[in-house]
Amino acid sequence: MLSQIPTGQILGTRVHVATYATAFQAVVSAVHEKGTLAVAAANTHLIGEAHSNPDFAQVLRTFDLIMPDGMPLIWALRLEGHEIHDRVYGPYFMEYALVHSTSNHRHYFFGGTTACLEKLQIKARELNPSLQIVGAVSPPFGIWDADTETRLIDDINAANADFIWIALGGVKQETWISKNRHRFRQGAFLAVGDAFTLVAGLRSYAPAWIQRLGLTWLVRLLQEPKRLFSRYLHYNTRFASAYFLDRLRLVYRDH
Repeated sequence: MLSQIPTGQILGTRVHVATYATAFQAVVSAVHEKGTLAVAAANTHLIGEAHSNPDFAQVLRTFDLIMPDGMPLIWALRLEGHEIHDRVYGPYFMEYALVHSTSNHRHYFFGGTTACLEKLQIKARELNPSLQIVGAVSPPFGIWDADTETRLIDDINAANADFIWIALGGVKQETWISKNRHRFRQGAFLAVGDAFTLVAGLRSYAPAWIQRLGLTWLVRLLQEPKRLFSRYLHYNTRFASAYFLDRLRLVYRDH
């Protein structure tokens, strides 16, 4: 199923031209095969980081499915000639997967605070009363020592989960999945950023029309200006400038 989803290239990173349905079916197919699958919801932050950081670019190359989470990625894929109508936004994809899971699918939540996880599980069961949740862990803040990391990994393995939802923050969560993938026995490891907070209802989604315009980041900035101003200034500017120069290079090459 995964091989049937077309891919594009954005600043050197492979991105799947997926929909919520095709991405979910690809994950379910992999889960049934009892192997491991690494899934990322990529936005301009991740693509920009991969473009400027070879180590993180290698991390993303180890992922099986990279969903286009941000509208700028959709516009970039369209410029490449791909027919794609909407992004696959991490929080919405998580909701979609929870709703469409069968009672046989086992879900594990890794990340966020204890309070967030409690609300997330309540919301998840509201979305799908037959949902099977086999674990919810709020890992210690900061860098984990080897013993702590082994304990966390052993707990995930013991749960025999099919969907392991990871919310550790962009770049960190993808790096952690890639680094430790060989230590896991099975399951789809899905890096979904702040999806836990949104799905749990602890923060509101941006209005749909704002999302379509690619301005979700602006709503987030208004919610937390002190924390996010420098981050968005840095990453959004870096992506935009790098993409502009890349398109310019392609125009000159073709002429």
